[in-house]
Amino acid sequence: MTWILHIDGDSFFASVEMSLNPALKGRAVVTGHERGIATAMSKEAKALGIHRGMPVYQIKKLYPQAIIVRSDYHNYSIFAHRMYNIVRRYAGKVEEYSIDECFARVEDIETAWKVKSDLQKELGMTFSLGLGPTKVIAKVASKWNKPDGFTVIEPDKLEGFLRDMQIGQIWGIGPQTAHHLQRLNIKTALDFIQRSEDWIRGNLGKRELELWHELRGTPVYHVHTSHDDLPGSIQHTRTFNPPTTDKKILFSELSKNVEGACAKARADKLLARKVYYFLKTQEFRYHRFEMALPEPLQTPNEILNLIKETLGEVHKAGVVYRATGVALNDLIPEAYEQKSLFQEGSACPPGPAGGVKNEKKREIFKTIDRLERKYGAHSIILGSSMRALTKKGERVGFHKRFNLPFMGEVV
Repeated sequence: MTWILHIDGDSFFASVEMSLNPALKGRAVVTGHERGIATAMSKEAKALGIHRGMPVYQIKKLYPQAIIVRSDYHNYSIFAHRMYNIVRRYAGKVEEYSIDECFARVEDIETAWKVKSDLQKELGMTFSLGLGPTKVIAKVASKWNKPDGFTVIEPDKLEGFLRDMQIGQIWGIGPQTAHHLQRLNIKTALDFIQRSEDWIRGNLGKRELELWHELRGTPVYHVHTSHDDLPGSIQHTRTFNPPTTDKKILFSELSKNVEGACAKARADKLLARKVYYFLKTQEFRYHRFEMALPEPLQTPNEILNLIKETLGEVHKAGVVYRATGVALNDLIPEAYEQKSLFQEGSACPPGPAGGVKNEKKREIFKTIDRLERKYGAHSIILGSSMRALTKKGERVGFHKRFNLPFMGEVV
């Protein structure tokens, strides 16, 4: 059996500090002094009642024994990459999900134990591991017995783990969705998976249907390898300064990412059938969303519409983000695309007008590509990308505003 393994570093930032400075071990260590709020706490600090986001001045007042240090993201990143590389000794596919966690595909439970042993021996800190038939179940398992846990959830033991798990604790279900499900009398994860597929389809969305399958043991979400070994994928990422909580700025950054990725796809004569995007927090955590596209695409408009519809599920109010990224996946050559009913030369009747518009959009963007090669990058951009082009001199001195057919407003 192929298992999905989820590895979660316990109190990762604080644990790195203690690994580098053994004198801190057993103490109430808190990181985040430079931000004025707690970003990570050792188990001793948590036992005192210190929690994530707690103001530093309040910690000093209430818990003078706590040791509050500045976050060192350079060191945290080094430890994260050591973690990924150790896992790669035993797994061919490893997804670097965030700075303190990753997913991997393994063939047996013994391999997972070896991963845990090497991680803790070589990095000097504890990890909680979860093993299950899907990513969502593996995530449930890794949280089951923290810290320093190792939990295996076999397909025939699912109900025992999901019976007392509140619906809002499921990875991928946010507060709004949880509230909606509770109104539908779905209180626990077990309540959720006991509904029929027809009921899920009739009352909820695609995301909830995917989670329903994952929690029942049917894989939907695959382990994505790192950018270096992602064949058939086009990525575009941007780190910006200053970091922001503003949803409009984040959408603009994503818009510029989508424009860049789509331009690369057009240059390579490729079409994408899937896309995923992420928001990266100040603490190097990734909030992601993956979706299939309604048809193979290499233009940004439809992708951005889908991102706009789903961004509310990814963006967390009050969280500070420092980077965004987009990946176009499941790529096919333009030449391999099957002719649609509306395309010239088809023996069938013309298809819907929407298909004609998409073809014209492709031609418009290919014209824009030629203009950019002639006049320079950012000569013509989508209006939604404007906020992303006002930093560090990126904004071009002269822009002309256009309303192009089928595209919406661009600049």
